[in-house]
Amino acid sequence: DRPARRLAQSLGLPVIGTLGVLLAAKRRGLLDALRPQLDGLIKFGFYIASDLYEQILADAGEAR
Repeated sequence: DRPARRLAQSLGLPVIGTLGVLLAAKRRGLLDALRPQLDGLIKFGFYIASDLYEQILADAGEAR
């Protein structure tokens, strides 16, 4: 993921990453809930900092 981010940035392309894609899908109504998706990623070893986890959920309207 990091090499792809660097390349995109060097080409002047916007970078949104995996969490950004999931958030966009939620906002477009393609996902009912974001929390299960994030928890599934974490379960399989995808690291999400706790403050970022909470911020993404807040942005998706799923804050506790």
